[in-house]
Amino acid sequence: MTEEKMVKEKEALVLELEPSDLDTLAEILSTIKFLRNFMNDQMLHDVSEIMSALFKLTNAMASTDLVDIMERGLQDPELDKALLNPPKVGTWGLIRAMKDEEVRKGMGIMIELLKAIGRASTS
Repeated sequence: MTEEKMVKEKEALVLELEPSDLDTLAEILSTIKFLRNFMNDQMLHDVSEIMSALFKLTNAMASTDLVDIMERGLQDPELDKALLNPPKVGTWGLIRAMKDEEVRKGMGIMIELLKAIGRASTS
């Protein structure tokens, strides 16, 4: 390798860092050192078990219409209005609401979800 080529490579490696960049770089290196010291086989095993459970749950939710229904429900403009100014509903208001077809459908879905959770907890 010629001396001229080595000088060009060194010039290409020169970085102009400001003090804030150096502080950020020091924090990143400190975090990497912490993670390297913290990670061991048991910790990786524990994290992989948690991630496995999350992926199973995500897969189960994605394979049903529940996520789509919940998403549409959460995007309903009437829900936004109710969140900004929640109605005060007492016992009689709850009973009156049960006459509403949408409320009855929602309650039916929630009851079936509760049943499914109950069945799953006894298995």
